[in-house]
Amino acid sequence: MTKNSLMIAALLSLAGPVATPVLAQNNGPVLYETGGKRYNSLAECQRAKKRAKDRATVAGAAIAGAGAALLGGNLGETALVAGAGALAGREIGRRTVKQC
Repeated sequence: MTKNSLMIAALLSLAGPVATPVLAQNNGPVLYETGGKRYNSLAECQRAKKRAKDRATVAGAAIAGAGAALLGGNLGETALVAGAGALAGREIGRRTVKQC
């Protein structure tokens, strides 16, 4: 080996450990995920999670209320079943939505 190649090897061996952490850093944004979608901030992710729970509540109330009305229930029974459907929909939505 020549004198120049030895000097280059020595410099690389000294500079390698110093340069490695700088190159290895991942400065990308932190992403939050819920329901298969990615969000840039925790607040966005939590809003999406709350929106999914609210949609499940409305869907549960609508489906249960419509079912009770179609089966011939009076107003009180339909309202009671719709309330139970809203509670069930809320729980289903809360349990199936992933954590941020």
